[in-house]
Amino acid sequence: MLGAQIAIRFGWLNFILTHWGGPRVDMPTFAALRFGAEKHKMERLESCLDFLVSEDIYPHYRPMQSAGTTPEVMIEGRPLLMFCSNNYLSLSNAPELKEAAVEQMAVHGMGPGGSRCLCGNVAVLNDLDRTTADLVGTEDAITFPTGYMANLSVFRGVLDPFLADGIPYKKGQATVFSDEYNHATVVDGIRLSSAKKVIFKHSDLDDLERKLRRSGGRGPRLIVTEGVFSLDGEVSPLPEIVALAERYGAILMVDDAHGVGMMGDNGGGTVEHFGLRGRVDIIMGSYDKALGGMGGFLAGRQKMVDYLRVAARAYMFSSAPSALMAGAMVRSMEMCMGQPERRQRLRANARMLMDGLRAQGFTVYGDGTVPVAPLLIGDEAKAVVFEEKAFELGVFAPAFRWPAVPKNTARIRVTPMADHTEDQINQAVSIYSQVGREMGLVQ
Repeated sequence: MLGAQIAIRFGWLNFILTHWGGPRVDMPTFAALRFGAEKHKMERLESCLDFLVSEDIYPHYRPMQSAGTTPEVMIEGRPLLMFCSNNYLSLSNAPELKEAAVEQMAVHGMGPGGSRCLCGNVAVLNDLDRTTADLVGTEDAITFPTGYMANLSVFRGVLDPFLADGIPYKKGQATVFSDEYNHATVVDGIRLSSAKKVIFKHSDLDDLERKLRRSGGRGPRLIVTEGVFSLDGEVSPLPEIVALAERYGAILMVDDAHGVGMMGDNGGGTVEHFGLRGRVDIIMGSYDKALGGMGGFLAGRQKMVDYLRVAARAYMFSSAPSALMAGAMVRSMEMCMGQPERRQRLRANARMLMDGLRAQGFTVYGDGTVPVAPLLIGDEAKAVVFEEKAFELGVFAPAFRWPAVPKNTARIRVTPMADHTEDQINQAVSIYSQVGREMGLVQ
């Protein structure tokens, strides 16, 4: 039995490492890692770490000597073009945001000092909630220090028992229907709830409807999809998903972390882009991408938001967002809504980047609706080499590989910002072209 367990785990580890671009592991090494006698209580963790480092599997964490949100950055003491920042609208370093942060810091200091229900509920946080709701077109919003906290809170908060089992729902009564490509934070949030999880094929409306039809039962059903799948450069088929949610009486949640700010005429996100305001029950978004700051939110109807203020555990039992970040994000959203030219510059830069890469023979995912350029490499090991060669020539953009994306679809998500210049974009295309030719990926 022990031998069979070793063989199964050995095969699974090699499957992971092979498709992650790492080496295969010999049986004695694996057996020692998995079943070897421990000399002290942390030895297995340390041995595993040593193995990852020795085999060059452990990821690189490159130190930056300048802000990682500008078109050109200093990394390891030399300038590089930044093409992996989520600071899409180039708001992070806007003087207006810095001024707003300094104003709030002068009054409130660095930290909130407690949760919203204690001493952390300073007035600017109410402004943050209201401005967020205005941006995405809902009645109210509840805000968190990180987007991760928002997604960890929402499924348990909305679908699990609160006052007692059965109030509002029985434990395990709810079902969540989740797109297979949904972000890891959505996956983790569902796991923290007692809801049953049903995965539907990526953006496959027939599969979603088939699974909704089969679910039956009296418990609540919730559909969750991302608004923008940034690694694929595509938008969710949201109008059709809204129609299915309405037909089957399901709660609909959109994780619009990558849509808020850069989609919609006013930056309201994917829901605004499709003209669906008022028809999506829960909008999740983040401040740390197009809006240039840090934090997350859940937005929707007033009573739902008020309920989450007591049922969302990360809201009740964690410190509030800092006043300095709240002040900056209020100003950021005002600029986002009032300066559509930022989105116009971003889209123009994305078109230039995508057209340039495709002209060199690369496959770039997406139809241009989403202003990112996922550059397909395919093989995981080649993607790592491609990333390193481009880094040496002056472009920073790490590779995404399995299990973050399906195996054999490793890619570089090349992300333009509104403040990238034509010269910087052309230089990045030239570097990628040179690396692609050296590796035989393009002619």
